[in-house]
Amino acid sequence: MRGRFKSWAKPLLEAHPEYVIFNEQDSFLKEAKECEIGAGKGDFAIGMAKKGHCLVALERDISCAGLFLKKLLQEEEKLALKILPLDFDKCVSYFHEGQFQIIYLNFSDPWPKKKHEKRRLLYPPRLKEIGKFLAPDGEVRFKTDNDSLFEYGLKAIPLAGFSFLKVEEDYSLEESDVMSEYERNFRAEGKKIHRIVFQKEGQ
Repeated sequence: MRGRFKSWAKPLLEAHPEYVIFNEQDSFLKEAKECEIGAGKGDFAIGMAKKGHCLVALERDISCAGLFLKKLLQEEEKLALKILPLDFDKCVSYFHEGQFQIIYLNFSDPWPKKKHEKRRLLYPPRLKEIGKFLAPDGEVRFKTDNDSLFEYGLKAIPLAGFSFLKVEEDYSLEESDVMSEYERNFRAEGKKIHRIVFQKEGQ
């Protein structure tokens, strides 16, 4: 659930080009090897960057992106991480084919109504578009607490031309992984976390 609109968020983002991507010529886009789509308030991306990962974090909600940036600015060291404050469908021109080794889809909006299927990140045509930016031996890592979206993913992922590497109905956090704010809250409530790791077919 999104919070209230933060009028200060956009000016804050504009004041920090060292952590925010504003155009397709940003040199960081050539460096980043990983991407999170739907980064929320940034806990996952910041945690992964602290582990040495270099990633772009997409967050379309400007208020969330502002809260994310506030956390980044509190870090003692500069992290290899930048925020791209756009919806995935509006930023495909920022990336090049085969760019990312890992693409993360963490707790995406399930859009539960059938009439909203086309809005889901796992909607096969959109997932195919996401796959264009995945390296030949790269992988997509999807996590959700939503049972219906998990079941949808099991059907949609093969239709988009991917094959499964891991399907975990009750995922235990790996040492190399990081929890988002959503995941921490869901685990505290005793909810199961589902995870699917997949790659392009034939790899």
